[in-house]
Amino acid sequence: MNYIEAIDWLENIPISFDIDYNNYEFKLDNIIKFLNHLGSPQNNQKFIHVAGTNGKGSTCHIISSILQEHGHNVGLFSSPHLYDYRERIKINSNPIEKKFVLEFIINNRMYIKKNKISFFETSFAMSLCYFRLMKPDFIIVEVGLGGKLDATNVINPILSIITNIGFDHKKFLGNSLSQIAKEKAGIIKNGIDVIIGESNKKINKVFEREAAKCNSIVHYADQSKSSFMTDLNGDYQNKNINTAIAALNKINDLSLDESIILKGIANINKNTNLIGRWQIIGDKPKVIFDVAHNLNSLELVFRQLNSIRGKIRIVFGTLDKIDQLECIKIFPKNYKYYLCTPSNKRAMSLEKLCAKAKKLNINFSTYNSVKAAYECAILDSDENDVILVTGSTYLFSEIKN
Repeated sequence: MNYIEAIDWLENIPISFDIDYNNYEFKLDNIIKFLNHLGSPQNNQKFIHVAGTNGKGSTCHIISSILQEHGHNVGLFSSPHLYDYRERIKINSNPIEKKFVLEFIINNRMYIKKNKISFFETSFAMSLCYFRLMKPDFIIVEVGLGGKLDATNVINPILSIITNIGFDHKKFLGNSLSQIAKEKAGIIKNGIDVIIGESNKKINKVFEREAAKCNSIVHYADQSKSSFMTDLNGDYQNKNINTAIAALNKINDLSLDESIILKGIANINKNTNLIGRWQIIGDKPKVIFDVAHNLNSLELVFRQLNSIRGKIRIVFGTLDKIDQLECIKIFPKNYKYYLCTPSNKRAMSLEKLCAKAKKLNINFSTYNSVKAAYECAILDSDENDVILVTGSTYLFSEIKN
């Protein structure tokens, strides 16, 4: 087995659930047993645990950049990846070594197969083993789905962060914001402070109630209106930057310098290789990649697009999740849409997208592949147009390939 074969094998493990989102089990038994088998790599590490509906990946990378500028080596586990599996596991800006991935799969594939360890559980366990070897000063862990029974919730962090609460993954997390908040509040640990990125009167009481059960203190990030000098392009990143700063200020033994914090904010892309957030990958026409994939995140992206002059074209494809068609309701009517279906078993069909778009009188055309939709958007554009590719992370690798 070589590296490419190992990745192919890994990506053919069930992610956690099937095409109909059935067979998903919220439990920690498998990951706990697997980590015990691996010698408990989660022990004796400084973890920062980050949950939330939107912005958790960006917040993780912002924290990493600030810590790096203060002279620390930082491990980061995040998901999903856009182009390369190794984006999920990094030390600073450096992805996990191919040799380590290969050896981990070779050494553990029989156990993984026999015990039905999921793709996400396998990836998370691999990251912990890599961090045990590399010994970073801090490890930032992004929750995969929810919080309470997400595989990452076996760690004992020095700080917990919940960026915000919105509607996503209703089938698993609940049909109300309070239910979703309670599920994500499951990452709160006994005696460990929790930072809430966005205060919401309707759900603050949920966090405070769950924190009280754990003797934990809730802190709300100051969402100031000030903007920061940063190499991130999305206007929405200010919220994540404020959350990251508030979180780092609650780590007791961390000596922070304001000028170095600002340097970390200015060099997030440079220090961490964060991609897919208002990422400009072309000019004349301007082409933007953004991983916005639910109602709340798309609202923020469209708000920024509305400030741009020129014809706006949207290449859009998504997974078939509950209420995902609601996203089309907020599509600005003056944009042109190129609807497509990513190559994924859980992708929403063109028939569903088309039917909804017709009802809402959206200006659209449909394509059988992401590549075809993107190429047509390019051909239709002049140099002053803007093309946004969004809706699912699965779009980007198909365009790149």
